[in-house]
Amino acid sequence: MALLIAGAMGSWKRQLHLLHRWLGIGIGLLVLLWFGSGIVMMYVPYPKLSEQERMGWLPALDAAQVKVSAWDAWQSTAQPGTPGAVKINTVAGRPAYHFMSNGRWWSVWADNGAALHVTEAMVQAAALSATSSATALSVDQIDLDQWTFGSVKMHRPLYRVEADDAAGSVLYVSGRTGELVRDTTRSERAWNWAGSVIHWIYFTPLRTHGQPWRQVVMWTSGAAFLLVMAGMVLGIQRVRLRQPYASGRRSPYRGWQAWHHWLGLVIGTLTLTWLFSGWLSVTPFDWLSSPGVTAKDKLAFAGGPLNQEDLSRVLAPAIRARPGLLELEWRRVGGKLYFSALERTGRRLLNPESGTVVTSIPNEALLLAVRATRPDIPLQAVDLLASGDSYYYSHHADRPFPVMRVQFMLADDTSFYIDPAQGTLVGHVDSNGKWNRWLFNGLHQLDFAASLRTRPVWDVMVASLSVLGAMLSTSGLVLGWRRLRKRRAKTSKR
Repeated sequence: MALLIAGAMGSWKRQLHLLHRWLGIGIGLLVLLWFGSGIVMMYVPYPKLSEQERMGWLPALDAAQVKVSAWDAWQSTAQPGTPGAVKINTVAGRPAYHFMSNGRWWSVWADNGAALHVTEAMVQAAALSATSSATALSVDQIDLDQWTFGSVKMHRPLYRVEADDAAGSVLYVSGRTGELVRDTTRSERAWNWAGSVIHWIYFTPLRTHGQPWRQVVMWTSGAAFLLVMAGMVLGIQRVRLRQPYASGRRSPYRGWQAWHHWLGLVIGTLTLTWLFSGWLSVTPFDWLSSPGVTAKDKLAFAGGPLNQEDLSRVLAPAIRARPGLLELEWRRVGGKLYFSALERTGRRLLNPESGTVVTSIPNEALLLAVRATRPDIPLQAVDLLASGDSYYYSHHADRPFPVMRVQFMLADDTSFYIDPAQGTLVGHVDSNGKWNRWLFNGLHQLDFAASLRTRPVWDVMVASLSVLGAMLSTSGLVLGWRRLRKRRAKTSKR
């Protein structure tokens, strides 16, 4: 009986060892690249056009040029109902309305009410506003490329503009509104190939197809998790802390094998949590999925869609009251209209009649607006936060403060965060979102508390642990390569 048990145990360990070896050979390089690309992503995010950049190059609106109301402009699009979002800014020296409807932008000139049709001259004008040092521009129309995933999809087709400036800029102009919607530089693109593209397996042919890409991320991270789990079991089983081996060593291995063994014991647990949380990032099997702030929530908070009265407002007072105004966006809160104004110094909320600044929407109005998102549910708590809590805080992205936090008395513990200065729902969390915050942000980014998020403490901690993980992966790759060479040598001798 003892021999049978020993044989079964030996067979089990052998199978686990083979699983660890061949998974390491098959996926070990990807795990190494994940560690390296994670460090790059700490400093170089995926390209996007920030509001700060738009503030620098958008031309100011001219009230004298705005001769058509937003309502009349909207009617000319022949789209049903009313738009979900409306803004006005300057395109190629002329004011233009931009309407969001059915997931697409529709643009109309504000000086004559004609439909805006993007031309190459408009594209070059938009690009030159952000790359004034360029002397030559090359323009191509595309649907998407490596740097146009995400929010810019509603602007397709896109115009890709290559500039001959010192930064090696490549810019993307909306084929629907004529606006510059994304910019990249040579350095940014190069670092992203070593960062986000590898880390997210963000290669265009795969990422174009959302569900297959999601499956690849889910199964590769799952396989990597099994790789490390098998290694941890084997590593713990082979280490002897109290009764060393006959050689006096606590590990039976030497050289690269010893390095791999000890590094696995030191960093293996953290590597498991990183891989597990990375697996969670694509919400496998819809586990811990959370809707976030939905379109329905936004509509309820607004107090209904924009109407004819909202879109018939005369804009001249608001534009004249704020010299240098770059953009106006229509915004409703609890049925009351405001203008969100973008200026060189930032974004402000304006009274639509006078153009005066609204420093903050009254708390009572915000409460009435947010109650409409869950009309039959009582409130559990209302707080005004001057700094972040565990689920709404600044780290990689800046968050506006102060914010109002409103918690509903629901089984899923739904809470909203509202920015009183802009009258927008800026955050949402429920029970699934809270679990995901700790299991993803906490485990994957070591983002457990404000003290750990402080930079450069966080940078040193995450980068150091990532280097250890990379060393573990490298030692495994060396051992795998040696094993393959040995196997090949044996095969060639036969």
